[in-house]
Amino acid sequence: MLKEKMAEIPRFSFFSSKTQQAIAAESWDNLFPDGMLDDVIQEKLKARPEPSCPVFWFDIRDPTDEDIDQVTETMNIHRLTAEDIKLREPREKVEVFRNYYLISFKTLVDSSNAEHERPGIPSSASMYILVFQYGVVTFSPKGCSHIHSVRDRIRKMHDIHLSSDWICYALIDEIIDSFQPVSTEAATEAEAIEDQVFIARIDDVQNLIPRIDALRKKITHTLRSLHGKLDVLKGFVKRCQAADKLLPVFPDGELILYLGDVQDHLVTTISTLGHIDEIIGRSQGNCLAQLSATNLRISLTVNSVMSKVTILATIFVPCHLVTGMFGMNVIVPGQEDSGLTWFFGIVAAFVVFMIVCMGAAAKYKLL
Repeated sequence: MLKEKMAEIPRFSFFSSKTQQAIAAESWDNLFPDGMLDDVIQEKLKARPEPSCPVFWFDIRDPTDEDIDQVTETMNIHRLTAEDIKLREPREKVEVFRNYYLISFKTLVDSSNAEHERPGIPSSASMYILVFQYGVVTFSPKGCSHIHSVRDRIRKMHDIHLSSDWICYALIDEIIDSFQPVSTEAATEAEAIEDQVFIARIDDVQNLIPRIDALRKKITHTLRSLHGKLDVLKGFVKRCQAADKLLPVFPDGELILYLGDVQDHLVTTISTLGHIDEIIGRSQGNCLAQLSATNLRISLTVNSVMSKVTILATIFVPCHLVTGMFGMNVIVPGQEDSGLTWFFGIVAAFVVFMIVCMGAAAKYKLL
């Protein structure tokens, strides 16, 4: 139901802290029918707003090159930023420009909308956050629910002074929190595998290996994404702490505490996933050890059976040789005798020979 609802949401949306409402449209012209931005935004583009002024939030989902060019021209966005967004630059980073700063984060998206879906590995896409002193412009991927979650969070919270920097913090916090279900699911799967390793039969152990491999790939992919965010967040916090008159676009004061809290959540998630990876690695080692021991035991059993079969075949080969010689079209001993004396004599010789050979093999523990 949620997927269907998100699929129906238009690509362009505009949110104002003054009305606490969002308007949406399928194109820029439909969002602003007069061909220009709202008068309030135009005033903010010309001058730095006061702290009490409302801020706006403009989001474009899956932007095309034409959309990026139009927003770049209207919002005075640097061409390097526009190039990164057009090329879907995958590297996570924070960059500062004269009138805004850019944060690029990879976030999880609905796998059914992913262009290159890999089984067992969460799908991700780049999200770009441009933070001005008067508002925020975001370029979000399809299948991302962070925009709607943060807007709902703004409507429910009335004890905060909403600013463009706070919206940026809320988006970062939402992106980091989106990895928590992946961590919880991985922990549950790791515990289930660990419990099954020592009680599973050989067939079950063989089935556990693909599950372990898929889980380790998921954890590795998630850790790689989170480590990149940790570096970006550390650099962002340092820039905020060192912000001066040369970098007026960076937030300061209480918002740094919020960013520190997000950083703590990120470190905790990375630590948890690292611990899960150690558990699943130990389980994988135990599975491989069990398979190795089982294969060795089967190999020893097969070798023992084959040695016994070889001994028996060696005992019966002379009997086949004698019967083969007697079956030739030549004169053999006892051919002229009409009785069965020769026949039973030969059979008795065979039996005595086999008994003697098997006794000797048993004595030397060959059987």
